[in-house]
Amino acid sequence: MFSVESYVEEVRFNLEEKSNELIESFKGLENVCFPDETAVLFAWAYFSLDDIHLLLEAHEDMFNSVDPVEDDSEYTSSVKLLTNFALYDEDSKNFNEKEEEMFSEFYSDNGLEGITIKEYGHWVKKCFDQAKITFNVPIYFMILDEDEVLNLVTGKWEDQMEIEL
Repeated sequence: MFSVESYVEEVRFNLEEKSNELIESFKGLENVCFPDETAVLFAWAYFSLDDIHLLLEAHEDMFNSVDPVEDDSEYTSSVKLLTNFALYDEDSKNFNEKEEEMFSEFYSDNGLEGITIKEYGHWVKKCFDQAKITFNVPIYFMILDEDEVLNLVTGKWEDQMEIEL
């Protein structure tokens, strides 16, 4: 009933549908002023299959965001890049209870969370590259509560604990 290939194909299709929007969001960052204490930028999301929000946040180090700025300031500490889209929308499948259970088992048995995170990260990197922007600080993609972050300049997944700024 389910296949890894068709699952990944749907995730890729749903990501591609949002590519232009993310590329334009990245391009828009050229006009954003981040606070002076910004040492690193994170494009981050909670992991969810059906409710994606991708935010960019300025950090003073790998673990602490810069203090929020006043609304009337020329500086910004965070920017919404994308909101409200699905990587894989189970609800649209109209699964019955047995099918939901089968999908959950299929998802777990095939390590699809890790596969999905990697697909998502590589797509963010591709859109970042297509935006052709540069920053004077490092920029990473991360899923909250995951150990690895994707360096959007090099395209390498790195252990967040081992990164020195």
